[in-house]
Amino acid sequence: MTQNAKMNDLRDDKERFVAFSFAAADLLIELDRSGVIVFVSGAAKGITGKDIKELMGLKFEEVLDPLDRRVISYLLGNMSEGERISPVAARMASTNVSSIVGACSLPRTHGHIYLTINVSGLPAAQSLSVHRDSETGLLDKNDFVKLANDQLSLASETGQELELTLLHMDNIRDMAANTTEQGMDEFLGKMGAVLRSYSYGGDSAGRIDGDKYGVLHSKSFDGKLLQDKVEILSDEVSPGHGVKVSPSSIDLDKGQLSSENASNALMFVVNSFVSNEEQDFSIQNLADGLQGRMETTMNRISTLKAVFQKHQFKLVYQPIVSLIDEHIHHHEVLCRFKDGESPYETVTFAEEVGIILDLDLAVVKKSIEYLKSFKVKGTQTPNLAVNISGHSLENDGFIDSLNYLIDQNSDVSSFLGLEVTETSQMKDLIRADRVLQTFRKKGLHVSLDDMGAGAASFEYIRALNTDFVKIDGAYVRDVLNNKRDQAILRCMARLCMDLKIGTIAEMVETKEQATLLKQAGVDYGQGWLFSKPVPEIIAPKVKRTVTMNARRKGFKTGWG
Repeated sequence: MTQNAKMNDLRDDKERFVAFSFAAADLLIELDRSGVIVFVSGAAKGITGKDIKELMGLKFEEVLDPLDRRVISYLLGNMSEGERISPVAARMASTNVSSIVGACSLPRTHGHIYLTINVSGLPAAQSLSVHRDSETGLLDKNDFVKLANDQLSLASETGQELELTLLHMDNIRDMAANTTEQGMDEFLGKMGAVLRSYSYGGDSAGRIDGDKYGVLHSKSFDGKLLQDKVEILSDEVSPGHGVKVSPSSIDLDKGQLSSENASNALMFVVNSFVSNEEQDFSIQNLADGLQGRMETTMNRISTLKAVFQKHQFKLVYQPIVSLIDEHIHHHEVLCRFKDGESPYETVTFAEEVGIILDLDLAVVKKSIEYLKSFKVKGTQTPNLAVNISGHSLENDGFIDSLNYLIDQNSDVSSFLGLEVTETSQMKDLIRADRVLQTFRKKGLHVSLDDMGAGAASFEYIRALNTDFVKIDGAYVRDVLNNKRDQAILRCMARLCMDLKIGTIAEMVETKEQATLLKQAGVDYGQGWLFSKPVPEIIAPKVKRTVTMNARRKGFKTGWG
């Protein structure tokens, strides 16, 4: 073979290599051993905001967002000749473009590193527009769970098996007390880089609480190795005071579970891991029973959905009375479950796993049936307020179902009101107000639950046009002894009066509280002073010779 032929073959091989590289990447970059860019080919301007000439001679880390520099620098700095790294998500500083960075170091290239940068294809890049922990560069809890769900769905489609490892840094406070601030910054940054580098898709790792972390990774990777990596890293930074890591791994094989149920169960497991402070729910028990906990969670979700759909729960009713004349204005509808199961815990669980809309809809149906029973008996129909979670109001399907129920039962819907709970879950307040106004136009009155003195409460009152607000019981409990609470109550009552919004104080237990609340300008009260929740509402008969506006003490025939 002639020299020219050899050169042509080499040229062909190089062009073929570049062609294959571009089949999987949008931008190719070569770095020298100090991390300086020495070669660029591809969509440089569109991805980095700089053209090829501007990139030449820059350190690659300067092109990256500050939150991603540490993880990339750590990974590239620890590469050996002939090694490659799994793709890692990173964002560009100038353009905010999300990308996936891959790298390899070939033999006999004088320590040079070859990067492939892709802005399409891998869902890990989607996480880069969300919330990150500034110390570690990891996702926060909610965005970690969201991304983990996305990755779980993708893995299911491609036949890959994933595992979730939860890590608790048992004595990180002791380490912080014996380490300089710079040392802790170094440890947290490097630890975040390590966790991301071993995660599925290069960014499926999160700081889910102060000293608790989660990593989604391939099932073929031993999650316990993360323990060793982090402990070694902490000992290097703080000899003798490094962290002790307790890892717990769970198989995320969905099996026959729907994506929705698997997602709900995963969120609950992470929340349980974060909130646990009891000795009998230690990391050791979590490790032993985490898989069973997932199964238990799924079983409970299925059981509760059946309970809600079959209306296998009871309703009780607690009156809301006028503080002026003690007439009953309406009753709040509350749920009671079999075997003494805590209503609060059950409702909280339903909200956490995303099935609260099933309960809310079931309660509305059952309340409508109860209202119809008064017409059958020929007694006055009371006014009922049913709780509707902010979670449910975010769901278009729920809104459609609720509207259908109201329209199909217009003979009693005017006796129905909605009490909106978990208002913090309503992200789009403009949309939420539009939804609530459609119900008000149909004759339903709307209340906002648990309003306090915080800025969020005033934002809800400003954004949402309602008929009543219910004042958080925390302000009522100590109102007799707390001058600040008295002042706050007076201000809230005056604000609502000016806005023509009725006020309801909950947890009223003494006459002295009721008197003070009335003096502060609060309109209505609810609590054991007036009545505990009752299983039946005793209503007077409707006499033919008496108009529907006739009443006895304790009843009104409308939401006036």
